[in-house]
Amino acid sequence: MYVVSGAATLVIGGTAKATAPDKFGGQPIQGGESHRIGKGDVYIVPLDTIHWYKNVVTPFRYLEVPVP
Repeated sequence: MYVVSGAATLVIGGTAKATAPDKFGGQPIQGGESHRIGKGDVYIVPLDTIHWYKNVVTPFRYLEVPVP
């Protein structure tokens, strides 16, 4: 992920309640690691690792490139 503008706290890992098989959409993560990211930062989220953004400074725009 490359942050184009804005900033946020990226939370990765931890646990979340599934909303459907293999889906965690919209559910808060319990635990996990927090990382403050902002414009110009590059961050790699490992495959199949749950993550979400909090404390967002708008406009928060990022480029995500999924790589198998």
